[in-house]
Amino acid sequence: MASYFPLETLYELGDAYNPDDITYAIVWNHPKGDLARYKNLKAVFSTGAGTEHFDQDPNLPNAPIFRLVDPNMAEDMALYALYWSLHFHRKFETYRTQQTAKKWERYATPPAHAFHICVLGQGAMGQFISEHLAKNKFKVSGWSRSPKDVIGVQSFSGETALTDTLAETDVLISCLPLNDVTRGYLDKARLSALKHGAGFINISRGPIVETKALLDLLDTRHISAAVLDVFDQEPLDDNSPLWDHPNVHVTPHMSGMTNTQTAAKIIAENIAKVKSGKMPDNMYKDWTGRHPSADK
Repeated sequence: MASYFPLETLYELGDAYNPDDITYAIVWNHPKGDLARYKNLKAVFSTGAGTEHFDQDPNLPNAPIFRLVDPNMAEDMALYALYWSLHFHRKFETYRTQQTAKKWERYATPPAHAFHICVLGQGAMGQFISEHLAKNKFKVSGWSRSPKDVIGVQSFSGETALTDTLAETDVLISCLPLNDVTRGYLDKARLSALKHGAGFINISRGPIVETKALLDLLDTRHISAAVLDVFDQEPLDDNSPLWDHPNVHVTPHMSGMTNTQTAAKIIAENIAKVKSGKMPDNMYKDWTGRHPSADK
């Protein structure tokens, strides 16, 4: 990572240094309140796309904060979403179960353009995933708080429209950011609005989903299966019923991991922009503490 910052002196948290000498901070889930002690910060850069660790810090510094949006990470997440969408579309779980019973039976599947995938959250990641699924000929809807214009995607917003769309959804994918509005957003009422037998994929944050509600709907088969990459507690507790549920697929928050090399390159380029007086993309907070509209 240091090779991308040849002109900078790099310190890690815990090293001996004068806080007044720190002009840029590169962080993830940083200790709450610590950034406020760096009085000469010109910018803060996150090594991830999520902002919940900033949302929970009441003492953020008087400096712009930027999220990381890495095309490498977006591509990984889009491939993850495509893999599991195909899993549901082609009934691979059914065939896996049939194999153990030595049962030979084929099932009709709809063409991709008739298989409806709804992506909740149309920020940078959500839009990229929606476009990727649409390029593979699936029928894709993208929900956000404010209307978006995404190529090949039927974009919509509003609670009434969401309820109507969920009733026609074959696979629901959560790409929502975690904040005060979205915490627990996918509760029993919203999940119950899904088409009977729909699949669910969560690649956003665990607390967005009410786990008990999800388990109840899995037990009744209203939701056929859930693919969960994120959880309320990580690592997932050994005693969690999600581990052993026959209709749950658990992956260890790996759908889109930060790549050290690509992330360092992007952050180095963004620091160079700040030094030249330009404003990098993907701002979380500006100098006044104003938060740009969250994409949901």
